Amino acid sequence: MVVIAGSTHQPAGGAPPPGLDPERVPQVLRVVLVRHATAQAPGSGVPTDRPLTSDGLAQADRLRWLNLFDLATGFYAGPASRTIGTLAPGASSRGRDVMPMGALGESASGGWLPDDQFAEALARYFAHPGIVPAPGWESGSVAAQRFGSQVEALRAAHPPHVNRDRAVPGVVVVSTGGRVAIAWLASSLGWSGADAESAWRRLRNPDIAVIDLPRDEASRLIIPFGTLET
Repeated sequence: MVVIAGSTHQPAGGAPPPGLDPERVPQVLRVVLVRHATAQAPGSGVPTDRPLTSDGLAQADRLRWLNLFDLATGFYAGPASRTIGTLAPGASSRGRDVMPMGALGESASGGWLPDDQFAEALARYFAHPGIVPAPGWESGSVAAQRFGSQVEALRAAHPPHVNRDRAVPGVVVVSTGGRVAIAWLASSLGWSGADAESAWRRLRNPDIAVIDLPRDEASRLIIPFGTLET
């Protein structure tokens, strides 16, 4: 289900200055996309909602110093405790809360699989996004569509900030899992299945990418995953 951001999240922008045609203001939403910090490793008997480890909690605390978070007017996460916990220090230090949203969660994977079976399912997930890669899994295209629809629904609550001579994109921070993050980027940017799988395998915990979403124009990757020290 897509959720429309409510009035508790104040818009970044205001009305354009007198004399400026609102139609000329670039409508850009900037997404600071955060793959969650280190969580308890999956395995037989491990809870589905895996909490952050002590290292993960320390990583989340360090993220609060990121300047990228300073202009954000909304902090959102999938419903898992590891995604919410990753953003909690950064949001609270800026007087904000993390809003969990089901549509921003990691793609379903049908529970724990042995490493070899997981690798095979993952390869199918990216190479053939239109099919279900394994029983209980969500297809890559379905995951990308529901994640992207929720991100797009945030646009109205986070418009550009406009002053006399420039418009700054509205900024939101979103924390989720690696599979859905890469599936959405691949769908938005036209990556091949091989490129998407390679990008997933290079991901760190945590990891950060920044993507600009102009209205009615192609998405732009500003900072790829793996660029920033986290």
